[in-house]
Amino acid sequence: MKAVLQTGGAPAWARDLGLTTWALAPVVGRPLLEYWLECCHALGIGEVRLVLGDGAHEVETFAQDGARWGLKITYSFLGPDENPDQFLTRTPELWTDGLFYLRAPLFPRRLGEVPLAPLNRTGSYLYRTDNRTVCVLSTQPDFLKALLDGLQLSGTVQSFADLGFEPTPINSLKDFYGLNLQMVRGESSRYVSPGYFFNNGVSIGYNVVIPPAAQLQPPLVIGNHTRLSALTSVGPDVVIGHHCVVERQSELACCVILDGTYIGRNLEICDKIVTGSRLIDPADGTIADLQDPWLLSSVHAALRPADMLRALLGWPLALLLVLVQVIPFLLLKGLSRCSGNPRHVYREIYATRRQTIRMLTFSPFSQGRLMRALSLDRFPALLQVLAGRLWLCGQEPLATDTDDDLHRELKEYFPAAFTYATPRAESSDILIKRVDALYYAHHRSLAEDARILGRAVLGRLAALFASPVEYSGP
Repeated sequence: MKAVLQTGGAPAWARDLGLTTWALAPVVGRPLLEYWLECCHALGIGEVRLVLGDGAHEVETFAQDGARWGLKITYSFLGPDENPDQFLTRTPELWTDGLFYLRAPLFPRRLGEVPLAPLNRTGSYLYRTDNRTVCVLSTQPDFLKALLDGLQLSGTVQSFADLGFEPTPINSLKDFYGLNLQMVRGESSRYVSPGYFFNNGVSIGYNVVIPPAAQLQPPLVIGNHTRLSALTSVGPDVVIGHHCVVERQSELACCVILDGTYIGRNLEICDKIVTGSRLIDPADGTIADLQDPWLLSSVHAALRPADMLRALLGWPLALLLVLVQVIPFLLLKGLSRCSGNPRHVYREIYATRRQTIRMLTFSPFSQGRLMRALSLDRFPALLQVLAGRLWLCGQEPLATDTDDDLHRELKEYFPAAFTYATPRAESSDILIKRVDALYYAHHRSLAEDARILGRAVLGRLAALFASPVEYSGP
């Protein structure tokens, strides 16, 4: 028997949590996909095909070859416009020995304390919602053929409850929140795997700092690499993810704190979901994005040595460019002011350390050819590099009014003065920004920075001589 798990797509509730795919939504600190992989292993399924879509890189990085679950995982990719069910109909001969198929965000909720056992009987199990099949397990070739052909299903269809678990849909933030609270209130013990354990309603990961003055009230779950400060009160019914910080005198109860969240001092959080600087009321889906990093913000890992070297080399190079550009920039900007038409605007962008700044920017339609050829439109950004708010080379800075979703999605954000987009005509296409940002996060290096800077500066200068020069103003 083989399993096919569709992992692509991010429903509204997953995007609100800053996730690129529902498959990695954390349930008491573990991705939803992991529960399904453990379920496959418990049922005796050895081969799993993960069908990727949105969040493909993150899913493949997490699951790898499946060895940690005793599985053999292979991958396929499905385009955003393709029907997920069509994947099964491409090669129906692969599923004649049996198929376990998952199509939508579901959780394999176990119905008792008895562990799942390998499937040793013939049968067909079906779960439908909204008049469509979203989870099926069958060892009957005729049933599977009828299912793939879209024909009327014949034979007896059994309930997943007969196998000891029941697919539970996650259709909203309320469902996600309720599932985490159900788990922390006792159901987590049914899914214990190596490295996880519960004792008196408490599960605490490794490398967790809990001072004696902190108060813990079970049930609660605290993930790895998390720090609580003195005089904090945590619990009951609290899930805290990995890499979180809770400052002194804050009180948490009946809440879900996602990975990488900083909670400031003297806060009282109850009946909420918190992810980074976002506060969510799961009861009605109300979302509040807090701009004060001393209240709520994201926790980010320290820079790796290669990034520190890029910063050290980038600063003096930015200073050199500023010294070269300062006089031409002031002259051209002065001419613009004298003409009564200052062709620039101030735009609020996300800078380093997730802070926001207002930076002077120039519309591509207002730049003279000479200004663009000499990269004088980059001068304000270079000043921000000297102030430590931008990198010299990296990702396109994201605007707070239009790029908020992408900013939350990026786990590694390096806003810079020079980017892949610098030599190109400006584009508001968020997909292009996303592709550029993800590519740079994966390939960033000194060599890549040199390539970006060379293409931006030399490419623009070469374009000045590509056709007869006609000065068109600053």
